[in-house]
Amino acid sequence: MTQRVSITRVENCDFDRAVAEALDLAGGFAELIKPDSRVVVKPNLNRPAPSGSGAVTDARMTEAVTKAVLDMRPASVVIADGTSVGYDDGSFSTEDVFEVTGTFAVAQRLGVPCVFLNSDEAVTLRVPEPRVMERVLVARTIVESDVVISVPVLKTHPRTVLTNSLKNLFGAVVGIEKRTSHMLGINEALVDIFSVLRPAYSIVDANVASEGVWRVPEDSRVMGLVLAAKDALAVDVVGSALIGIDPHSVFYLRAMMEWAGEVHGLDDIEIVGESLWDNAERFKPSFDVFMEAFPDVTVVTGDEFCGGCIAELLSALKHLKQAGYEAEMKGLKILVGNPTEFEPGDKMVVIGGCSEELEDVGHVASGCPPNEDDVLEAICEACGAEPSLVMSIRDETRRKIWDSTRDVITR
Repeated sequence: MTQRVSITRVENCDFDRAVAEALDLAGGFAELIKPDSRVVVKPNLNRPAPSGSGAVTDARMTEAVTKAVLDMRPASVVIADGTSVGYDDGSFSTEDVFEVTGTFAVAQRLGVPCVFLNSDEAVTLRVPEPRVMERVLVARTIVESDVVISVPVLKTHPRTVLTNSLKNLFGAVVGIEKRTSHMLGINEALVDIFSVLRPAYSIVDANVASEGVWRVPEDSRVMGLVLAAKDALAVDVVGSALIGIDPHSVFYLRAMMEWAGEVHGLDDIEIVGESLWDNAERFKPSFDVFMEAFPDVTVVTGDEFCGGCIAELLSALKHLKQAGYEAEMKGLKILVGNPTEFEPGDKMVVIGGCSEELEDVGHVASGCPPNEDDVLEAICEACGAEPSLVMSIRDETRRKIWDSTRDVITR
């Protein structure tokens, strides 16, 4: 199945023109938005960060897209999001993030309501072929809309490798259900979520994107681009390639590209407007930045690496260090993605179902992806650490973080 993705350039900060050109090239809203349509414009406002920083969707981008929607004269338009509900970190107030990013001011200028999805009424969506989630709790505003337009900012991601149009819809999962998704295994949970929740249209803010861990301004990357497509998977595949990430190294993209009727890669996508390869850059992966805090730990990836183990590995390393085992981690070598070339060592850990043939090399955490406790136990065994101690410290740390920010989730 061939899908079209447009790439246009933002010149002189003219977001209106860039969005209009992207829509024209990608097919526009004419067949999608009708006079009786209820439309949701869904930016990525996951945290309080300056508009134009690459960490959140630029308010000017949200404004340009919302104006294009209003031009179609639908029955209703709202701007909606639900901010991050932290797993190993704290949570944020959606209202505060709307204010800080300038999105609330955009809504006021355009006379459009804002909806805070974390506190919206939950609607249960059943997952037909669940991996880890039999049902997903999604904001009623999203479920009862006719058209959801995803307006993400293009970024790397520490737990999922990439966040773009599809991952932006994670904001529609209500409140602490986001945390539940992480507990079950975020990468597989996303596949379940996207099997029942997809945007109708995607317009990507790649004017300023973000690499690494979204530090401002260190990780901000000026690209000056806008991407648009009717198909969210297609725009994510193109966005991934645009920042130097192999789409097959993104667990949920790889899984979705295997579904019948979906694009299976760039060969199934018609790219119009600006050239993909003339504008492509290589962003620094979030996990690489994270690993800078572990200079004595080596992660070796093979050709079968799909990014599915990243979330669990990140948490395990973080909490092992927090428990005081940093010295014991020196010389630790972790194999993921079934690598064929690596130097053996005394502290070897093999992670993921694709690497099980290396089970004689070191301590194994199997599964695709493996669960967090299994990864932590395998690393503890290799380092001579006590798993129960690390887990107790991890659980207490999370409890304190969650309790300290619990009251902001519904605001």
